Amino acid sequence: MRSSARVMLFASAAMLSCVAGSTALAIDAFNFTVTQSTSSVTYNFGVNAPFTGSLLGENDPLKPATEQTRTKRFATFFSCGAFGAAQNDPVNISGAVVAAGNNSSGTPAVRPTGTFKLGINPAANTCVLQDFDANLVASGAIGFVASLNSFTYQSFCTVNPSCSAPFLFAIPSLEVGSVSVTALRAVQAPATPASGTLTPGAPNTWTFTVPVTLTVTPTITLNGGTIASDPQVVPAIVTGTITRSGNTATITASTSIDASPPANTTPTALPAAPLTIPPTSPLCPGINVITTLTLTSQTVTTTSTIAINGSGPQIVCPCDPDGSGTTTVADIFEYLNRWFSGDPRADINGGGLQVSDIFDFLNCWFSPPLGC
Repeated sequence: MRSSARVMLFASAAMLSCVAGSTALAIDAFNFTVTQSTSSVTYNFGVNAPFTGSLLGENDPLKPATEQTRTKRFATFFSCGAFGAAQNDPVNISGAVVAAGNNSSGTPAVRPTGTFKLGINPAANTCVLQDFDANLVASGAIGFVASLNSFTYQSFCTVNPSCSAPFLFAIPSLEVGSVSVTALRAVQAPATPASGTLTPGAPNTWTFTVPVTLTVTPTITLNGGTIASDPQVVPAIVTGTITRSGNTATITASTSIDASPPANTTPTALPAAPLTIPPTSPLCPGINVITTLTLTSQTVTTTSTIAINGSGPQIVCPCDPDGSGTTTVADIFEYLNRWFSGDPRADINGGGLQVSDIFDFLNCWFSPPLGC
């Protein structure tokens, strides 16, 4: 039975030699890993998130009673009135969380990690970029000061320390903590190659330019709560130089990303967070309160320039078993010889030598992946 199957398969391969054409044009492809220590990111971030919420005296039981800030809303338009023995009223507040930061001076240094594939075809002066996936802030979270802008509040007063705060006008800016960018992913859709141009330079060296579409997703927190930001699909152009040395290659490349998505309008409740009003503030300096904010919308913008250095091995084509550098009908005969002789190299899907390997090989041969 196995002998009959062998005859049929080889006969089918012979028929393919009549209809499949002579060769598939080879592309040498490399699987690159970003070298984090020598790669860098220059960024400019902005966050704007209108909010509603409340502030409440901290009333910390671990402090002496004389040090526990408590809050009370005005009893009348002009007066707070007397505090109850343990009175601590929530005070309605509103405004916008605003934060911005950059490292245009190079500080702090931000280093990315990631992987991608680049295929080159020097004969046709073309190249292909595939599976680009990078975290642009992999070296650690970056942070910048957040403020409550256009801060409005109910008229209130406090004890410990004593303060009266009738609402007269919005506070332009009140520092509230820090915004942290913990991740910034830039990802090309899997198995969706982007084609570009290749220009020869020095021996075994080429420059390249590839227009590509990336999905950019930031992860941003404020005082431990997440600020929602929808992924945005953005165009980018990756340029650089690739140098080949045998079965490996090195690469230097750069690209810029400009993401300005529409506001995310899903309300987001942040965890309650302590706040000490700064001594220079016009609003009751030195009081200790707890803020509870709900962001009614969130807008996050980022502009980043990435400088990438990387290296990687050549991708071995699984459907070029004769190693000619091109996929031809001869590869089918070579593969079938391996399969029928029990050669472990015919196990191309890693599941043990099975009939499914033949189908996987033929799928690869008819639709060669990058590197074939």
